[in-house]
Amino acid sequence: MTQKRDGAGTRAGDAYDAIRQAIRTGDFGPGERLRFSALQDLCGMSVTPVREALTRLTAEGFTVLDEHRGYSVARLSLAELGDITAARQLCEGEALRLSVMKGDEDWEARVVAAHHLMARIPQGREDMPSVMREDWEARHGAFHVALISACGSPTLLEICGKLSLQADRYRRMSVSVSGAARDVLGEHRELLERALARDADGAAEALREHYGRTAAMLANFFET
Repeated sequence: MTQKRDGAGTRAGDAYDAIRQAIRTGDFGPGERLRFSALQDLCGMSVTPVREALTRLTAEGFTVLDEHRGYSVARLSLAELGDITAARQLCEGEALRLSVMKGDEDWEARVVAAHHLMARIPQGREDMPSVMREDWEARHGAFHVALISACGSPTLLEICGKLSLQADRYRRMSVSVSGAARDVLGEHRELLERALARDADGAAEALREHYGRTAAMLANFFET
């Protein structure tokens, strides 16, 4: 649950949200230098909350600090992609396995409802299919959260949430390189069906393969 912020905490939190969203959507590209004047204009705030937001973004891996150049957007790399993917496969795979084992009817309803909402809209924008729709991304995230929500471990859920954030820019890039070769709808449908069938090991394996396909396609992109 998100705690209510006030005063300086609210301003820093709002600045964090604005800058992270600009990085997620590519308004600030990988390696791009982040100038305080531009960030202040973006956020409509003084330098202090912007600086606090950058400190948090750096701790989470979205930005990096160089003592000579200042802050810049973290670059994407094949090594980081592999590390994040392996960690997600391990942690979310186990969280899903536990959820399938422990989940009740309310959990099933959450999973079915989240999948239904996600499947109703396309992944890419109509005017630019290689760019992910923001509403699809929100529903996609909600589906994956619902899948693991019954694992029974707040600590594991927190770890999975942080890994998902770190994977976000890579996931968005995957839309532009996946093309017609990948059946994303089918992969999500398989996750749903295995979860509802209470196939704990099968669901976990399907999730690991789901993330593995994304990583493999992006690996080809990095190597070309």
